[in-house]
Amino acid sequence: MPWIDFFEHTEAGEGLAVNADAIAHWAVDDGLVFAVADGIGEQEAGEVASHLALDVVRGAITSPRSEWPILRRLAHAVQTANMELYQKAVAVPELRGMATTVTATALVGRSLSTAHVGDCRLWLLRDRTLTQLTKDHTWVWAHLPGVPAVEQRHGHPRRYSLPRCLGQELVVSIDLLSMDLQVGDVLLHSSDGLHGALAELDIQQILATGSAEAAGQTLLARARAQSRRDDVSVQVALVRELNAARSRPWWRLGA
Repeated sequence: MPWIDFFEHTEAGEGLAVNADAIAHWAVDDGLVFAVADGIGEQEAGEVASHLALDVVRGAITSPRSEWPILRRLAHAVQTANMELYQKAVAVPELRGMATTVTATALVGRSLSTAHVGDCRLWLLRDRTLTQLTKDHTWVWAHLPGVPAVEQRHGHPRRYSLPRCLGQELVVSIDLLSMDLQVGDVLLHSSDGLHGALAELDIQQILATGSAEAAGQTLLARARAQSRRDDVSVQVALVRELNAARSRPWWRLGA
């Protein structure tokens, strides 16, 4: 898609048999949807959860629902993925307790829309200022606001506690966001293996230089220099120009 410069990569932590992270992207209407998930569960259950969630999201997003605004389609897709995970975890004893985070973002027309559950993150670099557009659904984020991500990741016994994720309840609360895009915007999806290893200033400086691939590769290298133990995922989208396609209705449904 020539108006978006896009890069993505995921890899397992050193010595891990499976990668519990999953990433994917799909063309949709006159834009792009990209998503990241970080699976939770023993042995291979986390890997199953993250990949199943993105498979379900893809199927729901690409189904013929063109009359729905993309934000509604994202919300429906994530809620459908949650139900699929919940039902499979109940039906398959080996998958009991599996769950996953998911953050799915659509760049369609001249707008951004996101559906988010968990502690993967969506970042926006605009005019050299970095903003975290999503909030972490972790115990630490809820009870210790303002604690830097690196300290959340390494300095608290409940840093891995995720009260809100897919697969734990039959219905999940989803954070939804929509906003206008600008030329030059850089969007970043990161799993906690990335933002848990790097300071926000480092992320900001890296995103401000080079192409999406150059920024993504540098982010991965810096995260790996800090820690090789965690799965790490990155998706970078640079808006080179705004699509002139017909605008669609956008609104915030809630968070």
